[in-house]
Amino acid sequence: MNSVPPFVPEHPLIEHSDQFDRLAIVGVSARTAGRRLRDTLFVEEPDYSTILTKLKSEGKQSVVLIATCERFDFVLCQFEREDIDYYQNIIAQEANIDLESLRKQSYQHTGVDALRHLFAVASSLDSLIVGEPQILGQVKECHRVSRDLGLTDSFLDSVLNAGLVVAKRVRTETTIAQQPISLASSALQVARGIHGDLARCTVSLIGSGEVGELLCQEFNSVGIGDLIITHPKIGRSQTASFRLGGKVCPWDQLDDLISQSDIILSAYGGADHIFTAANVGVALRKRKRKPVFFIDTTAARDIATEVNDLSGAYFYNLEDLESVAKQGKVHREAAMMAAWKVLGDEMQAFIRSKVERQAVPAIAVIRKHFESLRSQVLLETEENADVATRLLINRLLHNPQVVLKEIAREDPEGHVLFEQLLYRFFGIEAALHSRGKEDGGLAENCEPQANDGKED
Repeated sequence: MNSVPPFVPEHPLIEHSDQFDRLAIVGVSARTAGRRLRDTLFVEEPDYSTILTKLKSEGKQSVVLIATCERFDFVLCQFEREDIDYYQNIIAQEANIDLESLRKQSYQHTGVDALRHLFAVASSLDSLIVGEPQILGQVKECHRVSRDLGLTDSFLDSVLNAGLVVAKRVRTETTIAQQPISLASSALQVARGIHGDLARCTVSLIGSGEVGELLCQEFNSVGIGDLIITHPKIGRSQTASFRLGGKVCPWDQLDDLISQSDIILSAYGGADHIFTAANVGVALRKRKRKPVFFIDTTAARDIATEVNDLSGAYFYNLEDLESVAKQGKVHREAAMMAAWKVLGDEMQAFIRSKVERQAVPAIAVIRKHFESLRSQVLLETEENADVATRLLINRLLHNPQVVLKEIAREDPEGHVLFEQLLYRFFGIEAALHSRGKEDGGLAENCEPQANDGKED
């Protein structure tokens, strides 16, 4: 991720809080793995359910699997060290590669680093196209499926729900969501410059990456002639066709498809070029040099750079489209910094709320104790308000007074800190400033009356 500001907790000890030490993420994404590896990890609904059902049968708990076209992440809570290896093994098996190769292309985050990664994923700050809208719904759905199978707990649910809150704030309070819109607008602008009226154009989607599908939706929205989708796995083509509309073309007819297409959105991302000077040159001759607009949406580069040297071939990647949008880079960086600030603020708020909840049991015990003393005092004083409140104050102060004197006797330095803590508990800020002037007065005024402070 570019331009990522550091996250500094409000208090350094928060980084080592037991609650967050048990949070971890193990996975691979478009930023760490080649597309050929990621392509084997695209989990359609049956496979997704199979993985989660297997986890449940093996007694695994507190886990959510976030699987999209661009990532395969296990979000874990209450994990042990061996769990990291366990989930890496699952990813390696799904990808059909050895564990060592998987480790070189994967990542693992723990504690607040894991929390930040999850928030960034949900906010699309870790997507290939920052600001793309699909990931928020995907994270929400992945959470729902794991929760319905009983694989989450209250803490993990709260982490995922907080991630959704962060994502919504990022989208509404920053301009990050305009980034994919500007890229799509640039693609439409260039396409119209090449072909004029797009209503007569045939658009082909090669593969099924999220960015390619996003551009497809934009071309569909302005009106095109035909949409054709192809993928090496026919099921992937059919799934994309169901989402986007359009026809499915067998992968072995790819060369013919090039000659039929006016605009090609390449979203496969394999290790080798799909479009080369050779096969594109043949297709252009069949088209009698009628131009073809190629857009490569992948990090791996589906299209050889030599294609751009052919007459009639116009090849753009995402960086090219961004340069078409005026001030695109400056705007994106400013929007990303604003988004990261929102994310940091939400992390502070979430961590603070979780840490503060650790004090709730102690507060409940103290409240119960106070209520017990209040009831006793009311019974003993026959509800005489003046007598009752004086007696209650003495009894509430009795044990703190005894302990404070013991600490003063045994640990003078500790006594000062403990005394300041008491002032802070009861909001007696003025006492902190005036203690040197009224040292004896405070002690005298706070001294409970004999006998009344002690419980029978």
